[in-house]
Amino acid sequence: MDKLFNNRIFDGISKAADVMLIGFYFLVCSLPIVTIGASATALYYATHKCIFKGRGYTTEFFHSFKDNFKQSTLSWLIFMLLFGILAGDIYITRHLITPGSPLAAASIFFSIVFVVSIVWAIYHFAYIARFANGFKDSFKVSAIFMIANFGWSLIIVIVVVILLLLIYRFLFLIIFAPGIFSCALHPMLENVFRKYMSEEDRAKEDEL
Repeated sequence: MDKLFNNRIFDGISKAADVMLIGFYFLVCSLPIVTIGASATALYYATHKCIFKGRGYTTEFFHSFKDNFKQSTLSWLIFMLLFGILAGDIYITRHLITPGSPLAAASIFFSIVFVVSIVWAIYHFAYIARFANGFKDSFKVSAIFMIANFGWSLIIVIVVVILLLLIYRFLFLIIFAPGIFSCALHPMLENVFRKYMSEEDRAKEDEL
């Protein structure tokens, strides 16, 4: 019993170290800003394969980063443009329009769309990490997944907000932040993805 307990402690410490290491890879590879998309894809890939499936090493991150670099980077540029436009709209409707104007209420609409876009991005880069599909189809399918699984999408928003509040309260968690986010969102995203996988693919993955 003691040996089993010690093994579990060692495994837990090892997993925590892997989570921190994968998060560190993400932060370093995201420094150019334009590579955040490729880093996010690689983060989810390494989390799924190394942390949850126990296959391979944390360096799987770099295999995914390289393999999905073009698609993920182009996708991120589109999301950056979308985020920038929405952020500008929110700022204008909140600060540059008279509070009594009917247009002032539009800031609520733009804020909701901004949150939806973030959730879409989460689905999108996780989808690229898990499945091979074309550039346009990946956008379409990830959007369909997000809308068709509204319950899980709402839970993702709640989890992200809770994690942000925790990190704000306990700043030391920031060094674990990327890995924590990826590990926390993984079970929800996988619940969605597995719904659309064939029985053969699910069985093959479970066997591995």
